[in-house]
Amino acid sequence: MTMFSSSMVKEKATTPPNNRPMQQIMAELAEVEKEYIHLLDEGSSATGLYAVGEYDNDYRNGEDKYYGRLELRLFNDGYLEERRKEDKKILQTRLELLQVNRDMDDRALGDELYHLYTMENLIHALHSHARMQVLSKTVPKRNAAEKNGYTTTTDILELRHALKTARREYEFYSSRKCSKLSPELAAVLNSIENAQLKDDATLEELSKKNSRTMAIQDVFIKRAQQFPAWSDNLAVDLFVGRRKEFYDLERNYAGIKLEIPLYWDDRKDDLIDLQQRIYRFQKEGVAKRIHQNLNKLSAYFNFYQQKIKSSIDALSLLRVEQQAAEQEVNKPIQRNSDDPQRLLHTLELKIIDTRFEALQFRLKEYELILKLMAITGSKDIREVFVSVQPGSPGRSAVPRKHHPGHG
Repeated sequence: MTMFSSSMVKEKATTPPNNRPMQQIMAELAEVEKEYIHLLDEGSSATGLYAVGEYDNDYRNGEDKYYGRLELRLFNDGYLEERRKEDKKILQTRLELLQVNRDMDDRALGDELYHLYTMENLIHALHSHARMQVLSKTVPKRNAAEKNGYTTTTDILELRHALKTARREYEFYSSRKCSKLSPELAAVLNSIENAQLKDDATLEELSKKNSRTMAIQDVFIKRAQQFPAWSDNLAVDLFVGRRKEFYDLERNYAGIKLEIPLYWDDRKDDLIDLQQRIYRFQKEGVAKRIHQNLNKLSAYFNFYQQKIKSSIDALSLLRVEQQAAEQEVNKPIQRNSDDPQRLLHTLELKIIDTRFEALQFRLKEYELILKLMAITGSKDIREVFVSVQPGSPGRSAVPRKHHPGHG
């Protein structure tokens, strides 16, 4: 009774028109990024080679001059500087892509949590409806008992208040967006109390490996090396060409051009080192938060496993008490405290509350799983578990991460 029943599980996944799942959007984004990175890494357009020429004509004297040459520029707007600009552009692009993906990861988690919210609405609606049904049967019977002096006005008022509360809650939650669980998710959550998470060290290693934020700090560290240097104002050009001056013969020539700045900036290495240390401190802080979040989520996961098991035990005890109360229903009512019918209705409500409390604990576990997957960067829900014991035949395997549909 503490498991999700077939009425809470949708038959097949459906996607409303013009509302693509977030996972599909992210998959398409990943494909575009892959193609973009491939083009960036394919090669460089920088060669440092330039064709230079000039032509002048003295039309009054009928003379002209011209030159044309091929230059190989190494520094100062040359090959090495162009390569460094391209490397910087690649680093900046990778940084932007990491930031985009981090934002998309947050949106994807928010999307999953929103659908979890719609599933919780369904559970709350079913819970309040079940309470409403029991209370609707109980109130008339207690009204009749009051006329015969077998109960008190306070008892009647409490039951009426509980019924009104159940109706209000049902009206509220049933008017919200509600979703059923997929069969795969229901199979996992129906046996989640027996699932075993991977140890904290393994999850932490996976989190650091897949962390977008840590990768961003690594890009910052590399980008710090692009600090302006003395060599940026150094020019070394090699050239060959053909020239003709006014009233002169054509001639071939070759040469080298040097421009050497007459200063030396010895701060560069220190500035780079200090900036990189700043980003390493940030990276260390990110790693510390990963450790803390994983530790907290794992603890909560184990806590709610125990809550589910406790609900299962409590439900078993309540069922035994319910069976005992059913056997006493036909006995004469002596006083309110000894009324088996009243006790039976009370137990029915407790069973309903305990059952739906366990279902809410299972959904809470799913929320923790989603957050664990977000921190570890896992695309498959099985990556955070060692194993899941079967809750029913054919349910021993944990399915891949899915996108909850609309119900």
